[in-house]
Amino acid sequence: MRVSLRLLFAAGIGFVVSASVAVAQTSVPVFGTTAESLEFVSAWDMSTFASTTTWLGDPATGYRYLTVQGSFFGGLHIPNGAVIDSIELDACDTNNFAQVDAGIARSTAGGPGDILGSVVTGNLPADGCSRWTHVLESPEIVDAQTYDYYAYETNDSFDGTTLFGGLRVYYHLQVSPAPLGATFGDVDTNHPFFQFVEALAASGITAGCGNGNFCPDAPLTRGQMAVFLSKALGLHWPVASGSN
Repeated sequence: MRVSLRLLFAAGIGFVVSASVAVAQTSVPVFGTTAESLEFVSAWDMSTFASTTTWLGDPATGYRYLTVQGSFFGGLHIPNGAVIDSIELDACDTNNFAQVDAGIARSTAGGPGDILGSVVTGNLPADGCSRWTHVLESPEIVDAQTYDYYAYETNDSFDGTTLFGGLRVYYHLQVSPAPLGATFGDVDTNHPFFQFVEALAASGITAGCGNGNFCPDAPLTRGQMAVFLSKALGLHWPVASGSN
């Protein structure tokens, strides 16, 4: 959905992602293409764009809430190429006539924003403290070269009866789509492992077996396996003090 953020967000605040956006607590992604990874953006990872947008913290829950019309914003740091599947709102709502509204969006610098998914606690009934989930109608493939990604939150009542705890963003990793042309002479575009061999080559994990070939049917030594895994996982550890 393409929107004008002047209309979407209260108080007429223009929506341009900048260094003023709070940094979310980045989680380490789960390796593999089927496991679900999670990034949690807590209420305290977010900030407001205007100093006049006031808020309070609730000592009972540790949650925050706006005391005037406005919005919280917080940056998302999900790996490039990952697929965002769903979001989950952590909030408290004890108001029968107001709600908490949160979601994720993307924008280009200075441009309007695209809302990728939103979730609300609902006006009726008052559900207390719970979690509300929304599965994205169109899962988003993260394109960090083109867009900035962020989470937002607003609450309708300003008396502490609608509170925001955080937003969980669920995503999974994927293997890049296969290119049009082949890197190796013995793994052409019709080869069943073409996409995966190309992913290894594009990531710098392998340069093949020489003479422009990959040798897909050749056995792998333990040494070669160590190179593959170390490069793929980016294995690194601090050098102990006093060692060379």
